[in-house]
Amino acid sequence: MKVLIATDGSDGAVAAAQQALRIVAADASVLVLAVAETPAGRDAGLDSGFGGGVADPEVIEVEWQAGRTHAEEALHRTVEGLGSRAGIESRIEGGDPATAICEVAQEAGADVIVIGSRGHGFLRRALLGSVSTHVIHHAPCPVLVVRST
Repeated sequence: MKVLIATDGSDGAVAAAQQALRIVAADASVLVLAVAETPAGRDAGLDSGFGGGVADPEVIEVEWQAGRTHAEEALHRTVEGLGSRAGIESRIEGGDPATAICEVAQEAGADVIVIGSRGHGFLRRALLGSVSTHVIHHAPCPVLVVRST
């Protein structure tokens, strides 16, 4: 069994990862994924035929590096929270988190995706969207959503 654990490094995400390992078989392979979100403006104008983004490239690069650093910290925190379990792989992807999680699950042949949920109410989820909601509806495999307490 291949388990994809999506993390943002939050307490809820680490708790979801820990809960998942209590449920899955001891010999399951585990891939922990963090996504460095693409900064606003990085891809601006590319689909519309314009030659470049609107934002200052230096500002975008600083934001991109900050996002990558956050993803690295999220991976470290989550893997550390899983303890001494052998065979844990880790990976960072860039882009939209919900889309990247589904794409990596497909590519890696994941049997299940584990993702935390902050438990936002309906209105907030409807207005802002939800990574877990998108993953549930677009994943190529079952999704275990662990709600933080």
